[in-house]
Amino acid sequence: MAATTFTATITEAPQRALRGDALRNRERVLAAAREAFARDGAEVQMEHIARQAGVGVGTLYRNFPTKQALIGELGKLWLAECVALADAALSRPDPREGFEEFIRSAAQQMARDNGMCRVLGDFAAQELCPAQFAPFQERTVALLERAKAAGAVRPEITLTDFQAIMSGLSAAIGQTDNWRLFADMLLAGLRAPTA
Repeated sequence: MAATTFTATITEAPQRALRGDALRNRERVLAAAREAFARDGAEVQMEHIARQAGVGVGTLYRNFPTKQALIGELGKLWLAECVALADAALSRPDPREGFEEFIRSAAQQMARDNGMCRVLGDFAAQELCPAQFAPFQERTVALLERAKAAGAVRPEITLTDFQAIMSGLSAAIGQTDNWRLFADMLLAGLRAPTA
């Protein structure tokens, strides 16, 4: 399996500045963990992640003392990517196009990281990384309300409805990799009857 491309967008610095080699080790652990969780789910062992990253177990535990801490850091990075997708969609002048772009981009991300979606769901991303979850939720509300105001989305859809539907999309993508079809079906269902 090819290594997952992983761009860290969180700028929070650890408590102390890391040396170059320590920072590289941390990034290798995060990349290996993301790939391992995406492939094997939350059951993956920390020792396996250390081997995949090419670091010692001590290095892994120095950076992430528990599996929950490691998943929390991945959650921060994953949510930052989600915020970037939402920001790109919100920058579109047409609310309908922006909303559709967000759904398709999110579906593609779910296909790439479906196991990671399940792991974050199991560990509750909102609790593990509230500082990143809040901005993502704000942007989701903005996208949804903007699309509803433009008549592009059914007016009765609430944020809770939308989150449940997106969870269903993730579950469907986990069964088969046909994310484009599922995204189109979802969009057709959300579309306002007059849109």
